[in-house]
Amino acid sequence: MSDGAALEQALATGDVEERRREVARLRTLPTLARPELLLTALGDVDWRVRKEAVLSLVAFADKAEVLELLLGALRPNDNVGLRNSAVEALASCGVSALPSLARALGALDPDGRKLVVDVLCKGGRPESLPLLRSLVRDPDVNVRGAAVEAVATVGNGCAEEAIAILDACLDAPEPFVRLAALDGLNRLGAILPWERLAPLVGDPVLGSRALIAAARCGAEPAADVLLLALGSARDLGFSEVLGAIIELARTSPAGRARLQAGAGKVSRDDMDRVLRLAGDELALPQARRHALGVAGLLRAAAAAVVAVSALSDDALAEEAELALAELGSVAVPALVAGADGSSWEQRAACIALLGPMAAVEPDAAAAAKRALQDPVPEVVAAALDALSAAGDRSALGDAARLLSAGPRVTQAAHRALVALARRHPADAEKLVQAASPKGAEAEAAAIAIEVLGPGRPQARAHLDFLAAALDGPFPSARAAALSALSAMVDASALEPVAFALSDEEPLVRLAAVRALGRLRGSDGRALGVERLTEVARSTTEVVLAAAAARALGEVADSRAAPVLSGLIDRQPILAVAAIEALSRYEQGLGREAFTQALGHADTEVVKTAMRALSTGTPAGMAELLAGCLDHREWDVRRLAAELMGSLGGDTALAALRGRLSLEAHDLVCEAIAHAIAEAEGASGRRRTAPPPSLRGVPRR
Repeated sequence: MSDGAALEQALATGDVEERRREVARLRTLPTLARPELLLTALGDVDWRVRKEAVLSLVAFADKAEVLELLLGALRPNDNVGLRNSAVEALASCGVSALPSLARALGALDPDGRKLVVDVLCKGGRPESLPLLRSLVRDPDVNVRGAAVEAVATVGNGCAEEAIAILDACLDAPEPFVRLAALDGLNRLGAILPWERLAPLVGDPVLGSRALIAAARCGAEPAADVLLLALGSARDLGFSEVLGAIIELARTSPAGRARLQAGAGKVSRDDMDRVLRLAGDELALPQARRHALGVAGLLRAAAAAVVAVSALSDDALAEEAELALAELGSVAVPALVAGADGSSWEQRAACIALLGPMAAVEPDAAAAAKRALQDPVPEVVAAALDALSAAGDRSALGDAARLLSAGPRVTQAAHRALVALARRHPADAEKLVQAASPKGAEAEAAAIAIEVLGPGRPQARAHLDFLAAALDGPFPSARAAALSALSAMVDASALEPVAFALSDEEPLVRLAAVRALGRLRGSDGRALGVERLTEVARSTTEVVLAAAAARALGEVADSRAAPVLSGLIDRQPILAVAAIEALSRYEQGLGREAFTQALGHADTEVVKTAMRALSTGTPAGMAELLAGCLDHREWDVRRLAAELMGSLGGDTALAALRGRLSLEAHDLVCEAIAHAIAEAEGASGRRRTAPPPSLRGVPRR
């Protein structure tokens, strides 16, 4: 039985699955014997059969008779499924269907032409804009309206041309065509001149759409129109006007200034309406965000209470904070009250917002001080951050006391102590003098000493204090003392720092290694190189040895290079640290070390070496990187291609081109293709063929 006969027989049966299978089988055939039968399938009562018919017809879309059949389905008929499926099939045919669609327009009724618009819209091809341009001038108003909407959809890929078409449609006599054009312009983010938009703002049909476009244009006069619209907008249109005000303020400093200058013209009833919307828990979150933004922008004093209440709502918190920041000192009473609220998120946010004002607002500073007693660490941390910017001398003691109050608070306390010691050095010195090197307060004293820095009259006493603190019972204080010692430009600090390498706490030993890397003498010479090389070479603690390698990278002393090279064959964490350290040295890695690193068993070590050394200049760089194009792991090969593309040169290009014909991994092929294009561009070569494509790459 022929293929056509089999399909005809299947379509005559009542078995849906048999019809679907037979229609699907046709697209595996080299030719289509009776395409008119597929048109029957395209109008089948079952959607699954119609779907298979669409796919089969698209497979033969290069045949003129197939396109003609599909276009014929757009002519008047009572089979809605057939017409919809024809639209789907024609849209899937892409650019090749456009000439046939253009020729068919003259033979189609308005409904058929509207279906052509649907085809172009579903296809989404920028090439269809010329045809849509003719359809926006169609004699039938419904076709014109649909074409305008389609231009906006297709215009995502060619906005400039689409905007020009839609702009011309703003002069259409039909209100709904103008509305569709303006909606499309807004979707495309078009910026039209105020002179073009001003006549549209008062149009009762265009309404808030015109206001949205006016806000985006950034013109000052739009501010007056938007504020006036607050009194007449209703329901969802009110939220859109509020959003337009926010947009104008965001995009135009002049518009923002004019909005704020005109705030007094907003009636009390309109402002109350804005505030009610901002506080309405049943309203849409977007509408509430717009209302909060406008209330803050126009500096309505009553907005502070509403904004403080919104701070604990994740959907509104950002806009609430911006509104309160806009209000400035006007919001202080509401923020102070909110700092004592039931929600810790609200309390923390209020304290954070009060921080910048604490220096000039006594109530703000007092609220931050009270918040130090809050049971929630996040609130205490916010209070410390606030006081670090504006705290008085007494806040030094508070920050010192809270250094051991848990990780979240400790970090904030450290930041506050550093900031306060810089601002009040005399009081920081008093804190140091009152501290015992063996007490819990030694950590705060060490931080203060580091802030005060070397070169002070008390420097010798500070050094003695820090050395004594290394014998104290608190690991965090010993680590802080080591950090402070590293800032002492004094060779006598070397011995106590080196002694701490034997501390029982890993945290302190790591701090000692870092201090050795930073320690300098009065002549600027690095003092800890010998001790660091000893740690890197001999310690059994891998993490400590890696820290020593990184510290040696900071000092970049040639004496350490042999030791670092010896770490490349060790564990991955050590090898990575050594490679990164050596890359900081003036001579970098030589060819021998490079080869050694690239042969490491761990791929992360190999990739680290490739990145670190791609900027160096060892002999044969391109050849060594080319060797990585044959690595067993695909991600190494991809990185090699990327680096070689940046490197350029004949050797790199030859290696990349040779590898492209052998590579089996798609992502690596893509990287090689881009690398070849980049290397050719860097070398100034003129391409004689398009950049390599994955589709042309043979597969093994």
